[in-house]
Amino acid sequence: MSSAAVTPGQHGEAAPRTVRASGHWLAATGVLLVVACLVPPVATLAHQYVFVESVQFAVFAMAAPALIVLGAPWRFLRLSRAGTPAPTLASGVPAETGPLDRLAASRQQQRSFLNAAGFLLVFMGTCLVWRLPPVIDALARQPLLVAAESVTLLAAGIGLWLELVPSPPLAPRLPNPHRAAIAALAMWSTWAVAYALGFANHAVFHGYDGAGSGLSAVADQQITVGLVWAVSALCFVPVVFVTMLAWLKNNDDPDEELQRLARDEHQQAVVRGWDRRPRGRRAGWS
Repeated sequence: MSSAAVTPGQHGEAAPRTVRASGHWLAATGVLLVVACLVPPVATLAHQYVFVESVQFAVFAMAAPALIVLGAPWRFLRLSRAGTPAPTLASGVPAETGPLDRLAASRQQQRSFLNAAGFLLVFMGTCLVWRLPPVIDALARQPLLVAAESVTLLAAGIGLWLELVPSPPLAPRLPNPHRAAIAALAMWSTWAVAYALGFANHAVFHGYDGAGSGLSAVADQQITVGLVWAVSALCFVPVVFVTMLAWLKNNDDPDEELQRLARDEHQQAVVRGWDRRPRGRRAGWS
């Protein structure tokens, strides 16, 4: 994904005006990529070659979710009123906003790293399941499984990317260093699975047959490894670099900023425990 589409500011900032005004083509591109992977000739070739099936995986899990989140037309779908004046009732109280506006406000009150890490774990687990050799072989024999793959990977990918880039009115909940860490871990998780396949010197998958193509099963697997690595890097590396550069630019002393983030996390944990009164005798009573 192009780094120009990623907002370098702190969490909670609105997306750049250029993205808000003309970024809907990104979402349209993501949807078109998904459709292209579900119909011939890609769908047909995906039952013959592992690397084409991996193109489907890369689109469903990484490329399409990133594009959809970056250019999501929430206002056009009437799910958000972001950027338009909210109507008011006769009493002067603002009327109800869109569902995503309320979700955005709720998300900004839950900025714990653990909340975002949950979406990362779901993404990693979902990707791992669809990369297991028996599951990949089943995708070649059962075309209907591709629909389940697309739905689950798109859902997991969109949930992850909403933690990484702005999609007004939804904004990333984490500061830049944490977002960079989430993006790096997501990238490394896909690399690790592909890396294991790259060490294989024999055919790991048995449901694919590119007869007459001259492409051996091992060569098919090697192409798969390079393809997954390239798409993963193209999607996540810009997020890592842009967020880290923005963080270093906005903070003269990175070490001091890391210490501040650690103190904030500790204070949030303490505040959550204030409403718990000690049982039995109160502290300090004789």
